[in-house]
Amino acid sequence: MKVSTRTISGFGILMLLAFAALGYQLRVIHQMQSINRDLSAINFRSASTALRMVQTSGTIREFSGKYFVSGDDYLAPLQNEREQFLRDLAELQNTVRSEKERSQLQQLSEAIADYWKIFNRVRQQSQSRQLDYMPPDLTIAIDHLEAQTEVLLDAVKVSIAEQVERAAVAGQKAEWFSWAAGALAIVFGTIIAILSVRAIHQPLRRLTQGTRALSKGHFWHRLPAHGGSEFSELARDFNVMAERLGQLDQMKKDFVSHVSHDLKAPLASMRQVMHLLLQEIPGSLNEQQKSLLRLSYNSAERLAAMVGNLLDVSRMEAGTMEYEMASRDLVALIKSVIDEFEVQAQEKGIRLLLETDQPSVSVECDRDRIIQVIGNLLENALKFSPNNSEIVTRISKAANGSIRTTVTDRGPGVPDGHKSKIFRKFHQVKQGKKMAGQGVGLGLAICKTIVEAHHGEIWVDDNPQGGSTFSFILQAAAAEEVLKCGQSV
Repeated sequence: MKVSTRTISGFGILMLLAFAALGYQLRVIHQMQSINRDLSAINFRSASTALRMVQTSGTIREFSGKYFVSGDDYLAPLQNEREQFLRDLAELQNTVRSEKERSQLQQLSEAIADYWKIFNRVRQQSQSRQLDYMPPDLTIAIDHLEAQTEVLLDAVKVSIAEQVERAAVAGQKAEWFSWAAGALAIVFGTIIAILSVRAIHQPLRRLTQGTRALSKGHFWHRLPAHGGSEFSELARDFNVMAERLGQLDQMKKDFVSHVSHDLKAPLASMRQVMHLLLQEIPGSLNEQQKSLLRLSYNSAERLAAMVGNLLDVSRMEAGTMEYEMASRDLVALIKSVIDEFEVQAQEKGIRLLLETDQPSVSVECDRDRIIQVIGNLLENALKFSPNNSEIVTRISKAANGSIRTTVTDRGPGVPDGHKSKIFRKFHQVKQGKKMAGQGVGLGLAICKTIVEAHHGEIWVDDNPQGGSTFSFILQAAAAEEVLKCGQSV
């Protein structure tokens, strides 16, 4: 056989392999494009709708409770929320694909119908009187509605995850096929095989890296999308999907930030008005009126604290939290916080103790932020500690000359499975039912962010005598900073 014949035959076989590989790659690429378009369009819209339905179900609960307490003023808003819920339900019925999602939609449709039926029945029964609570039947129906809504959202998330898995499997198969084709092509032409594999493998590798980046929440990640190839089109679709996911994440953050900020002014006005009324400046009040006002004032204080925490979280997520680091006396800071909670502790018969080996301990910190950390820990301890107990705050030296601060209480403690999770945003320890005094789950998350910004760490252990011990570590101030601090005092 002539060399030219062998060369042409080998090149022909190489071309056949190349065309075979190209055809397979084009099919995989189009399949992945279809999956990614579906993720960026239908599933994205379905997830947004399901998330909105979760929020709507919470609003339905709120308006249902207010209706039986305040009267017909909340009937029209409640009907509007129900109609919005039904519109979203109808929209999902046109977009979902899996049988599991259809089944969950059917159950959710039955749940909203059952709720409305029970609501109308209870409303007819209570027309002649106002209730100061939500009827148990209606509470159960709303609980079922919210649970079914959460299950639907989970089903949509699972559907998205399955399609992402399909894209990953298809990409992996294409990658292995590319390597096999390159290995066979090396026999007939090393240079052509290397160029072919590189041309196919590199875009897939970028797509894999981009998918991993999105899974970690890096919605700013973009793929090179220049050119008119299928890979470029796939990269552009990927970039559109990443941009939309980023917009959704930013919308969530902006919503929390704006709503929290807008609530501050009316909350401040409400607190001031109630404070003036409690001082009896507009006129005298009887004891029952004072008791109701104190209850409202305390609720407004808790709501203001929650709003403040939401604003802090928004600033932390935006990276705009500022710290003024300087040498501070940790003992003095803790004493000031204990003084603030002394009255609250006396009402429950709780003793607030401070134990330290030295009269002053200097640390490098932001004064207001560390006071916020200590205040959150003491506030949690007071919430969950039984009456006539004690809360002990200790200051001691840790490794490498750092300073360790612990807050020990005699409360119910933190289960082992929650010890690391309680420092996440919105995480709460639930044991059967919500415990009295629980907030929205932001205080400890803020504490963790502040302590880590000080290059320290925070954790929780079990108290051998019962309860919990929260500990955090701060860096000791340098000698010259301690001297300056002492001279300034």
